[in-house]
Amino acid sequence: MNEADLRPARDFALQLGVKSVVYGKPGSAKTPVTVNTSPRPVLLASEPGMLTLKKSVCPTWPAFTPAKVDEFMLWFTSSHEAKNYDTLVWDSTSQSAEAYVAAELGTSTKGGNEQHGQRAYGKMSRWMMEHLMKLYFMPQKHIVLITKLNAAEINGAIYHRPYFPGKELNVRVPHLFDLVTVLGDWNIPGVLPSPTKAFRCREAFDYMARDRSGNLQEYEPPVMSQLFKKCMQ
Repeated sequence: MNEADLRPARDFALQLGVKSVVYGKPGSAKTPVTVNTSPRPVLLASEPGMLTLKKSVCPTWPAFTPAKVDEFMLWFTSSHEAKNYDTLVWDSTSQSAEAYVAAELGTSTKGGNEQHGQRAYGKMSRWMMEHLMKLYFMPQKHIVLITKLNAAEINGAIYHRPYFPGKELNVRVPHLFDLVTVLGDWNIPGVLPSPTKAFRCREAFDYMARDRSGNLQEYEPPVMSQLFKKCMQ
């Protein structure tokens, strides 16, 4: 290489898009909010319950098995047709990971066994991270991973965070992605109606959240395109 090959760091920061995780309680409208407010979305649907999108025309690929997820990922990461979409919404990433574990355990006994179970979770983690790393480094693409909510007691307090089966993804994914936000109905000082639906974008004692851009307020309107725009300013 030569010194002339060096580029300003901001060029690399802005060329990849925003890679985000959205989680929340059941019924918090994660799917319709992310699909309906993201720029030029395509939906990878791993859950059959899609009634909240009954009026949506978002291009969608149903992927209830690992093989179907693999098929979509190959197309999205290598096809010229994927240039027609600015945002991938994966609903839900938690469900896809669970489906892979179930597929791995399907050849075992009904209850499974510890050794086989450990191998299944290990294979699931490697499979998921292979997909997620490709998505993370895709240029000019926003990624939205919708996940379930996990509420666990830590030191006597309930702490909420994105849910993945096993241990490895729960550590690696939130630290890898640029934005971790929880969608819910919050009592926000000075904002009516109360409660109001919003993304919570800053870490608190009871909720995991992170904003690598540093541009977001604690609460932001439930509009993905606005989040992306503010993150990239």
